[in-house]
Amino acid sequence: MASLLEVLVTSDSNNTLWTGCVWDPHTGTSLMTYKGGGTAEGNTLTFIGNDYLAAVEKTKPVLHVWPLNSYQTIQGIRFILPGKATALSVSRDGAYLIAGIDEKIYLWQIASGNLLTIINRHYQKVILLKFTPDGRYFVSAADDGMVMVWSLATVSAHSEVDLVNQSSAGHHDPVYVFSDHSLPVTGLCISKTGIHGRLITVSSDRSCKVYDLSSGEMLLNLVFGLPLSAVTMDVLELNVFVGTTEGQIYQLSLTNPPRNRDLLVNTEDKQNIFKSHTKTVNCLSVSLDGETLMSGSNDEQVILWHIPSKQPVRIIRHKGPVLNAFFTINFPAIYKQDFAPSMILHSLERTLEKDSDDVTEIEILMNRKYDFWPELRSESEFSISTKELENEFKFKESALQEQLNKLKTINTNLYSIAVQKTLESVPKKNKNKKK
Repeated sequence: MASLLEVLVTSDSNNTLWTGCVWDPHTGTSLMTYKGGGTAEGNTLTFIGNDYLAAVEKTKPVLHVWPLNSYQTIQGIRFILPGKATALSVSRDGAYLIAGIDEKIYLWQIASGNLLTIINRHYQKVILLKFTPDGRYFVSAADDGMVMVWSLATVSAHSEVDLVNQSSAGHHDPVYVFSDHSLPVTGLCISKTGIHGRLITVSSDRSCKVYDLSSGEMLLNLVFGLPLSAVTMDVLELNVFVGTTEGQIYQLSLTNPPRNRDLLVNTEDKQNIFKSHTKTVNCLSVSLDGETLMSGSNDEQVILWHIPSKQPVRIIRHKGPVLNAFFTINFPAIYKQDFAPSMILHSLERTLEKDSDDVTEIEILMNRKYDFWPELRSESEFSISTKELENEFKFKESALQEQLNKLKTINTNLYSIAVQKTLESVPKKNKNKKK
């Protein structure tokens, strides 16, 4: 199974069998299950680097973390959050973690567990958080209908040497604030080019909006006749797939945009509709080859669609509403019994540190030894090395002198031959003139 290029990761509201599961999308068989984490909250199932799978429990302020090759959670470390989280995201390199707790956004450094900052700019519960693929920015969306784009370097860095205290927390300015939605935002999708690409959001107000992150402008406003619940793009970012609360999935092409910024989408056009779900579509994802669309719904089904024909290829039934589902690359660590994670994990702090000089230090262990400084030698060793250098220098000098003498001899011989040839040619010319 390690030869698979990509796998499917899902979780549902029924935790009797497992919290999360990894599937083979070609056969629909289960490859790995992760247990003991209760019911995973929607929009919180994510990977930490290439070593761990993480999810927030729906009923408790606990973050559960599994090594990829183990069905049991990590033993000895408890990840207790300041409150019950409704959104979670980890940067692709596994260095930073953000969580939405009520209307606040918490940012941690994973290796040390330090709580770097608390952002308090939304007015209602944060329900969506996503890092850009390069990890330099992240996007937050909340029930207040607002979407904000944040710079990780800006919110995590402080002008003072000491760590920020609780009273000065949350005073950060986002890169962009989009307040075009009038109802809670239910889904968002970011281009692979990050801040230089597109941001697509959908909301319960029946609109899908396309933003240009490089300029902060809204490029397109698509209005539907149904409340929207999920959105994604294909690999080439040529098509947008939008899920609704009634189970339909609409495909929209970005290669032929309308002339006006606002467009009313014809929901009766059956040529661009994937129709099989009977309840709200919670999750959408497209495979790497761009041929398969995955959808997870409250009707307890994960359906794999053939995009060109818009027909369901495979149905993976669950025991409850599907809350998390997405395609991801296949991690070889899932199938290794003796796999040892290379990442450092630390329990998460629940409050910002007060002003103090006690800064947590991270010890980095290295297997390879590097000799940065030369070793000190004794006087006897030093005298021996100097004599060796003198002898080597004398040998090189004599060799150079010998080559120089050879070149002088060759030059002298060439000169004498040239003179002789010149003298021999002179009398012949005079004889010819006399005749």
